[in-house]
Amino acid sequence: MLGGRFERVLLPVLAIVGANMTAFGALMGYFGLWLIEARHADIGAVSTALFLAGLAGAAGAFAAGSAVDRYGARGMIVGISALHVLATAVLALPVDTWVGVGALVAIAGTQPLRGVAQRTLIGLLSDAGAGEKSFADFRLVLNVGLLCGPVLGAGLLLWGWEALRIGVCALYALSLLPAVALYRDRRIVAHSGTSTSSAAAPVPAASMLTDRRLLLLLAGSGSAWTIIYVYESLIPILVVSSHAVSASEWGLIYSLGPLLCLVGQFRVQRWFRGFSTASRLTGGVLLMGFAFSLFWEGFALGSLLLFIVAFVLGDMVWGPASEALVVRVAPEGRTGAYVGAVTSTMWVGSAVAPAVGLPAREHYGDGVIWIATAGLALVAAACYAKANQLVCANNP
Repeated sequence: MLGGRFERVLLPVLAIVGANMTAFGALMGYFGLWLIEARHADIGAVSTALFLAGLAGAAGAFAAGSAVDRYGARGMIVGISALHVLATAVLALPVDTWVGVGALVAIAGTQPLRGVAQRTLIGLLSDAGAGEKSFADFRLVLNVGLLCGPVLGAGLLLWGWEALRIGVCALYALSLLPAVALYRDRRIVAHSGTSTSSAAAPVPAASMLTDRRLLLLLAGSGSAWTIIYVYESLIPILVVSSHAVSASEWGLIYSLGPLLCLVGQFRVQRWFRGFSTASRLTGGVLLMGFAFSLFWEGFALGSLLLFIVAFVLGDMVWGPASEALVVRVAPEGRTGAYVGAVTSTMWVGSAVAPAVGLPAREHYGDGVIWIATAGLALVAAACYAKANQLVCANNP
């Protein structure tokens, strides 16, 4: 059904990713509602809590790369997994509202470290030339987790908020088991070698920013992630406020995206294997950005469905190629720092898209959003094409 097989050496890491993202999706999808319905918090308190979580995530992403290179990807995964179990155990208790917010901030602030460590280890475990396939495996499992998390959370809520909090804690505990197994799997030790040890010294940010290839990747990735968060953050608001569909109907339409990734990621990877890396990077991000032009005539069910299919197809083409390119660019022993730097653009995009997009839309209408996404796609495509050209020139 999936259209392919997972790389065997990646299975423990992918098990961690799946359990982690299922738990994270269930937690983040319902935390605001828990504050409102179970804790009777006002909107100001909820927005403050989510802002603090986002701020913590940005700080964690900034520090993630150097921490992974210094302490090792496996050590970071195990340590952060244990911390998440403790933080969600606090949430499972009848604690004060702001203690719960503090637990959320701790989880959000350390999730980027865990994510960078997972991506770094996948890059190190990949055989030469197999990086994109490995990251396709990663993205497939990640999307399954993001799909299952809210659904599982909805099921747990049938027994009340306490059941949801205990269930999230149990999921995080489940993700700790394969994390510990990383130290017992000889294949992972043999493949990861010394790069996952603490031997590498941290990379000064100033020296990293002299790498033109990295600067191009930061610009391209920042543009691409801003496009993605226009989809994630702005489109739900625009669609529901236009009364094209209800909030619950949008939720059903949105779920089509993760489902497409589940059944299509391996197949898309196979279909586009014959295309160059530059073609996959530029074509994928251009498809994501220009897919918004389907809304020039307004929102309708047909245009929404076609948009999601086009956007997710672009994401499935672009995503594995972009993550594999970061690993190729990183100097030996500095994979974590480079992955962390590029991962931080995800949080930049999550902040820029709503902070700039919503006021711009209020002043100039929906059309400015569609023009902006097309422009960002062109910027991202140009940056990726040039970065790939420089990588090929340095590694003929």
